[in-house]
Amino acid sequence: MNIIWYDIRMNQILLNKTLKFKENLESLPEIKELERLNKLLNESDEVMTLAYKKDIASTKYEDAIRYFGKNSKEAENAQKELHKAKLELDKHELVVEYNKQYKVVRQIYDRINKELFDL
Repeated sequence: MNIIWYDIRMNQILLNKTLKFKENLESLPEIKELERLNKLLNESDEVMTLAYKKDIASTKYEDAIRYFGKNSKEAENAQKELHKAKLELDKHELVVEYNKQYKVVRQIYDRINKELFDL
């Protein structure tokens, strides 16, 4: 009976510490900034239009490969259009800012992952 109680108690302690860790992580200014930028991206009609154009170009490229083959002229033209659409989206000021901040946050997560799991 003591062993079961000990396991339950340890699980509760671990859960509490994990929740506190999550709260601390979410309060980091780097993560808050990424969330702010993500909200701006999703609210930007300009970014959403560019993302839609990229998605349409991606679908056209996939269809061209499926129907005409990867080395066809149709696939080549569709790939160029996809590249152009992705480039236009990736060059948008908000997207550039978001991607820059995403890299900062990704480094934080990578460091945490290394500390916790690279024993």
